[in-house]
Amino acid sequence: MTPIAIIQGTPTWVWVLLAFLLYRGIKAMQASTTPLSKLAIVPVIFAGMGIAHLVASPLTGWMAVAVWIITFGAGMIGGVFAASQSRFIVDPMARTVMLPGSKLPLLLIAATFIAKFWLGFEMATVSHLPALMTYTVIDAAVSGIVAGIFAGRFFTYWKTMHALRASWA
Repeated sequence: MTPIAIIQGTPTWVWVLLAFLLYRGIKAMQASTTPLSKLAIVPVIFAGMGIAHLVASPLTGWMAVAVWIITFGAGMIGGVFAASQSRFIVDPMARTVMLPGSKLPLLLIAATFIAKFWLGFEMATVSHLPALMTYTVIDAAVSGIVAGIFAGRFFTYWKTMHALRASWA
């Protein structure tokens, strides 16, 4: 199958999703102040989508679930590290987080989209069962690490905010 045929065969909603994700990634490159509750949305969506895919896929076995859990944990560690290295500021009274601009969300979005696009193509066109099972495990790894990174970043902001709130009590 040619690259043109792949692009033409891709549903329109995928390109709309890509445009939205790129918009959000580019927007994240600018400093902003955001309510902590709003920062929880992305980790919940990524984790929810990953878990839903594991539950819904008939090829999901214990290996894919274990890989998702392990990579989620690794992503959490990476997300905590990345957030800890950034110069974010929390306002416990307003419950907001001032985030510096970062290329990380755009890079994560682009890498995730490319990996998921490739995996979706492979899973839709491959008929060899062992290959499908391998792609399912790779998909679980991609999903787990990305969900973990976003969750780790959120956890760092949440932990910092609650530590400041506790110190005022």
